[in-house]
Amino acid sequence: MEKIYLLDEFLTVPYLKELVKSNGLKMVNPPPQELEETLRYYKQRLRSSLDEPFIMNDHQKAKVRIPLNQDEYYCMEWNMTKLKYLINRAQIKKVEVTEKIIASSLPAHCEGDKDGNWTLLSFPPITSKYILAEGNKENISTDQKIWDAYLIQPQIHLQAVTRSIYRYLFAIHFNYSLICSYIAGQLTLKEVEARVLPVI
Repeated sequence: MEKIYLLDEFLTVPYLKELVKSNGLKMVNPPPQELEETLRYYKQRLRSSLDEPFIMNDHQKAKVRIPLNQDEYYCMEWNMTKLKYLINRAQIKKVEVTEKIIASSLPAHCEGDKDGNWTLLSFPPITSKYILAEGNKENISTDQKIWDAYLIQPQIHLQAVTRSIYRYLFAIHFNYSLICSYIAGQLTLKEVEARVLPVI
């Protein structure tokens, strides 16, 4: 069985600095002083969350593997039955999205995906910015440029993850991308602190 995450190199200060440079950005600011300690805490929090009880159920799930570099990754998993309930409860309507957004999204494997909906999950830390939780890219017609789809923000879809570790992984990756933006001079430390997600 595949591990939920492999982040040994990713969660280090040297790798973070190298990532900023490899993305063609200049290092304008030094890493925050407490970054080393924060990354250690993230690793410890992830390890301890693996021991939390996990309730198995037979609900429809969407699973995706998010690659971070050549060797490292983390996985995400959503309970699609719960996500559909949350969509109904929040009265989220379908919106028009371009074929380009669907085509560039990271596809998840969705068990029992039969109702024909397109569901995109907003996932700011990744390059494509979206995960296709429901719908099949192979069914995209090149003639049709606009599609009706559910576009779900993180504050909604993170309520439907199957384990708390997935919320932590999202928050850690999101916070990591904020720190990269700070080092590259794209955000101030105050802006980073205002946006950072708690990992508790």
